[in-house]
Amino acid sequence: MSDQPWLHRLDPAEAAEIDDALDVLLKSGKPNFAASPADFPLPALGPRLRGIVDSIENEPGFALVRGVPVGDKSEDEVRRLYWGLGMYIGVPMIQNNSDSSMVDIRDERRAGKLRVHKSNQHIGFHIDSTDVVTLLCRRAASQGGTSLVVSAEAVRREMSWECPELLSALYEPLPFADVASPDDERPDVFLSPVFGRHEGLTTTRFYIRRVLRSQDNPDAPRLTERQLEAINKVEEIAARPGLVTPMEFEPGDLQMINNHLVLHGRTAFASEEPGAGRHLLRMWFSVPSSRSLPPGYEAAWGTREGGTLRGAGPRWQLQGEFGEFQRRQAEELGVAIPA
Repeated sequence: MSDQPWLHRLDPAEAAEIDDALDVLLKSGKPNFAASPADFPLPALGPRLRGIVDSIENEPGFALVRGVPVGDKSEDEVRRLYWGLGMYIGVPMIQNNSDSSMVDIRDERRAGKLRVHKSNQHIGFHIDSTDVVTLLCRRAASQGGTSLVVSAEAVRREMSWECPELLSALYEPLPFADVASPDDERPDVFLSPVFGRHEGLTTTRFYIRRVLRSQDNPDAPRLTERQLEAINKVEEIAARPGLVTPMEFEPGDLQMINNHLVLHGRTAFASEEPGAGRHLLRMWFSVPSSRSLPPGYEAAWGTREGGTLRGAGPRWQLQGEFGEFQRRQAEELGVAIPA
């Protein structure tokens, strides 16, 4: 067995199938929100992609699809291609207050208080606010920008051996600054455990930046010294060489991460002139294979029920033309929409 079971290489026929599908989509003249999988036909690769998505519901909880043909395409063509692939992954989710369903991850020399993906800074271990996050690499960094992934269960297990008194603090509700906060200075806050167990499975919700930023809201519960020590311990253990898996992105890499099983981050990378350097595209998805969640996760996800449209910012979803696309895509894939 390969020592990289998470790596899935496309063969030339599969890459050609993507090229042909993109040609069909572009010739259709349909915008993304009007398209369906039939407008991006992947008769062989489509079932394989769906199988990979299903597989990350179990350990290791992530996958890297290598060989997506992006090198000979314009930025707009790569975006359309990514959208087409996404129709085989899940129901896309709005990711921010700008109604973006596809977000650029590149150095724009700016970092917010809650998000720093528009910079070249190091990003600590965290989850995104969605069942599955995907990243498509259009250009790799000349130096740095290593993707880091680690099993949340492995981190939890290490803590159970080394510092059970700190681990117990992470089963208690902690305050998190909400990614959908309209006020960056005083973010909305919800409570969620970092770790939970349900039906024999570990679920995680972790982002140290958002836990600390919750304290900018005076109505948020104050973090205790024990809680602060516990979240810092998660960061320290997650970075250990024996646990973390580093990935060096290549153009055409499509990374998929199950946020309930896996923490991810990145190293800092070289800043380059606009139009050059590291450029990834990110999409968030609800997927039909997503797990049910432990008690205590309702505020973070909107619902504990698996296989539903959940996470991200609930008030961002199911609005307007994009919302109609979400509903059609949910019906296509069998993702339930909560009442």
